[in-house]
Amino acid sequence: MNQRASHPLSLLCAAACLAFAMAGPAHAQKSATGPAPIGVAEEAVVSGKVVEVDPDAKGVLVQGPRGNLIALMAGDEAKNMGNVKKGDIVTLTRGAAVVAALEPVGSKDTALMEQVERVSRAAEGGKPGVMREVTTTVTAEITNVDAKKRTLTFRGPRETLRTVKVNDPAIDLAGIKKGQMAKIVVKEVVSITVKSPTAG
Repeated sequence: MNQRASHPLSLLCAAACLAFAMAGPAHAQKSATGPAPIGVAEEAVVSGKVVEVDPDAKGVLVQGPRGNLIALMAGDEAKNMGNVKKGDIVTLTRGAAVVAALEPVGSKDTALMEQVERVSRAAEGGKPGVMREVTTTVTAEITNVDAKKRTLTFRGPRETLRTVKVNDPAIDLAGIKKGQMAKIVVKEVVSITVKSPTAG
C-alpha cells in the first residue's frame, strides 16, 4: 500500500530535507563511548513522477522510486509552477560533500563553524528548478586521515564526527595528522529539477 506524506515546504526546503534523509541522521547521537560518526555523504540521484498537480495551491504530488507518494507545496520563491504537468519527472541530485580547502591551525584554536548559502533558480518560462550550494567553514580537530581513500574525518563544534572527501589533488594530506586542529572548507550542492518525460 502506498504511503502518502504531505510536506508543505518550498521546493528548496523539500530538496534539502530529502537530501538529508538520504544522507542519514542530520545529527549523530552521542553514545556512552562517544559521538557516532556521520558517514561519507556520497553523490545521490533520486527521481519521481508527478501524478497530480494542484495549480491553485502551487502543489504537486510526486510518486517516488519505491511507490511512495509525497506532496510538495511550492513557496513564493518558486518560479514556473504553472508549467508543471502530470507525468513530469522531478529529480533530486545531491553532490558529495567535498573539501575545497584545508589548512592546519594552532592547537589552541577553538572549534568554530560558519555556513554560507547560495541559491539559484530556473529561468522564467521553463520548468521550475532550484540549486542550493552550501559552503561550510569549520575549525575542527582531525580524528582520522585516510590518504589512500582521500577522506578526512573531523570532530566539529557540536562534538559530532564527520567524514568528507578530498578530491582536489592539490590538497596534500601528508602534512595532516590525527589530533591536529585544522580549518576545513566543505562544499555541498543540492538541486531539484522538473523535466518533461520526453526531454533529453
